[in-house]
Amino acid sequence: MKKLFLILLVISFPFFDVLSQGCSMCRGIVESDANSGGTGISSSINSGIIYLFTSTYVLIIIGGLFWYFRSKKYLKEEENKSNIKKRIRSLVR
Repeated sequence: MKKLFLILLVISFPFFDVLSQGCSMCRGIVESDANSGGTGISSSINSGIIYLFTSTYVLIIIGGLFWYFRSKKYLKEEENKSNIKKRIRSLVR
């Protein structure tokens, strides 16, 4: 997994300028709006950035919690199966 991440990072590095154009565009709009004395666009862009930022982390947290409880349930089922197998072995002997 680390190798795959490293390969993707190395491949995407030359395209950093192309991929990061949206951020410079937003910054330019906010700076020009702030220089002209307006607060409308800059507050809207900040709200949008905060929305995108928090929604991503909320989805990651929900996925992590789902995985945690699923794996906990799976381990409990495996333990129950193991206990049943031990009981059967003790009865057969």
